[in-house]
Amino acid sequence: MPRRVSTKQLLIACQMSFEGKSNREIASALGFTETTVSNWRKLEIWQEFEAELIDAHKQQALNLESATPS
Repeated sequence: MPRRVSTKQLLIACQMSFEGKSNREIASALGFTETTVSNWRKLEIWQEFEAELIDAHKQQALNLESATPS
């Protein structure tokens, strides 16, 4: 019987992906298959998490840029 993934696990997987981890590394860490992780990437919730991570990264970069003296 297939295991169900929690929202928290999806967020962790998305964060790992954002940090450059491969599907294989993510799958191994969370106990799922590479194919499953690949399928997660197609989910709307993954896309939303990814967009939030990108926005947060951009905001952090802008904050660092504005804090650096010219």
